[in-house]
Amino acid sequence: MMSSVVTESKLQQAVSLQGVDPETCMMVFKNHWAQVVKILEKHDPLKNTQAKYGSIPPDEASAVQNYVEHMLFLLIEEQAKDAAMGPILEFVVSENIMEKLFLWSLRREFTDDTKIEQLKMYEMLVTQSHQPLLHHKPILKPLMMLLSSCSGTATPAVEGKLVVLLNQLCSILAKDSSILELFFHTSEDQGAANFLIFSLLIPFIHREGTVGQQARDALLFIMSLSAENSMVAHHIVENTYFCPVLATGLSGLYSSLPTKLEEKGEEWHCLLRDDWLLLPALAQFMNSLEFCNAVIQVAHPLIRNQLVNYIYNGFLVPVLAPALHKGWGRRLALKVSKPLRGGIFLYEESNSASEI
Repeated sequence: MMSSVVTESKLQQAVSLQGVDPETCMMVFKNHWAQVVKILEKHDPLKNTQAKYGSIPPDEASAVQNYVEHMLFLLIEEQAKDAAMGPILEFVVSENIMEKLFLWSLRREFTDDTKIEQLKMYEMLVTQSHQPLLHHKPILKPLMMLLSSCSGTATPAVEGKLVVLLNQLCSILAKDSSILELFFHTSEDQGAANFLIFSLLIPFIHREGTVGQQARDALLFIMSLSAENSMVAHHIVENTYFCPVLATGLSGLYSSLPTKLEEKGEEWHCLLRDDWLLLPALAQFMNSLEFCNAVIQVAHPLIRNQLVNYIYNGFLVPVLAPALHKGWGRRLALKVSKPLRGGIFLYEESNSASEI
């Protein structure tokens, strides 16, 4: 059960590796892995005809957990020289350890708790390791397999950890685009005809709360990356529903807005941020609206043009324009359209597009 993860508290309690002989660390790592393999094969029907699928005894599960925790700590703390792989990382890559652990967990009870702990594990690996782990396919491939297994009907707890990890991965990609092609190829290996980490974020575009904000921040990392990488831009425009989902979502959120606002006195003449933050439906709409403007400011022109077109023809003309002609909704429509005038409308003017 590779449902373990090196927690921050255990890392703080772990003995510092400063001054420890690298050969000693390597020997300990190999010994731990040998013990893990022994337990895994004992309960693997493919290796042992007497073994059965299902949970393994608690004492052996705990042993695997402890061994893997120490192994991950040794991997995270390893520091290589001259851009070469450290011996532990080289062993992890050559033995395909991460994929073996993941595949073994799939043959057991791959519960939400297991997914959450593995998501935490990879988050720690990619953010705390002293070596660029994502440059190595034997580490990236099982990561993509894990992400793919968490898509679809996931629980809120799994979704939360999934988005946190996706946010970290997008941040790393924005800083190190050299691994971008590897991300694309690894997604294809998993049977995905798309940029997996990007596609997994799209369902969270209009999500409220922390999860939604983290997803939008992650998507903005990719939007910034697209400005300098036409391959990413072409993929998003031609192979994803990013722009349609973003634009049509605005229409749905707009339809949920209150038709009347409670006036706060004769001097209350405009809708301030503090006001709309008190209205959940309006706050969610405004967050998505601000995200649209942010995308238009930083994304590649291909994405920008497609998004403007979808918003204009899918939201402004059929949804917002009629509201402007209704007496009960005119004031509210004008107020919420104000941010658009600073972003989308100004952009359209510069491209000789008409304004409502």
